[in-house]
Amino acid sequence: MEIRGIREALDGTGAVVSNSVFMDVDLSNSSVSGVNLSATRFIGVNLPNASITDANLSSTLSSDVNLSHVRTESALLAGMTINGVLVTDLLAALAAAEKRQG
Repeated sequence: MEIRGIREALDGTGAVVSNSVFMDVDLSNSSVSGVNLSATRFIGVNLPNASITDANLSSTLSSDVNLSHVRTESALLAGMTINGVLVTDLLAALAAAEKRQG
């Protein structure tokens, strides 16, 4: 199935579109819920002001990404690294430094 040059809302409820390609597609102001994106590649994606809630991002790799002003709340951080450094180690070091100063 091809959808080219269409400029209208698409309802994909209950659809299976695995192995699909989306290039130069505007999905702004869309709602994506209950979607399996396992092993999906996102390249050149624009996500400012996006909200990601109740998501499993385990074992994902982000590279060459702009994370400025990103907020993460209530996240499981075990094994998460930033540039090879465990985030839990960074948070522990910060807590220890604050305790020494405090």
